[in-house]
Amino acid sequence: MIGDNHKIELRVLRDEDIPLLNEWLGKEYIKKWFGEKEQWLNEIEQRNGSYDFITHFIVYCNDRKIGYGLHADCFYVKDMKDGDHDFSELYGEVTEANHTFEIGYLIGEEEYLAKGIGKRMIRLLEEKIIELGGKEIAADPLEENLISIKTLLSNGFKKKKDGDYRKTLD
Repeated sequence: MIGDNHKIELRVLRDEDIPLLNEWLGKEYIKKWFGEKEQWLNEIEQRNGSYDFITHFIVYCNDRKIGYGLHADCFYVKDMKDGDHDFSELYGEVTEANHTFEIGYLIGEEEYLAKGIGKRMIRLLEEKIIELGGKEIAADPLEENLISIKTLLSNGFKKKKDGDYRKTLD
């Protein structure tokens, strides 16, 4: 467990972070949950254009880059097309911007796995969403990703249905 004396923070992803993220997305323990990295890298490359509703972060532990996180406004996510997801089925009921935000996260450096960092990353993403005025957070892990689901549940998320976990913000 990484204690509270370890500084975990999110910093907005920069161009120079992309090669490291590319490396992380190629690791087998990440690839099995995130799929092919090309889709992710395409979204990142277009983060100031057609994917400007997604904010990408690099996660730092004591100033070392260890992971990646994102939040995306589900009002725009619901119209996305990708081979693995039917986002309109997941988020079709989202009728206004800045209400529901999807999150995603990974720990790219193996020595930081199983140390409680995922739980802290989710809390940091939640803080960012609250700052934006968000009312709900969504996550869509594969049901086989028991570690991620356990982490979401320990952060107050509730299962809506398979692959759809939500948390209402106060």
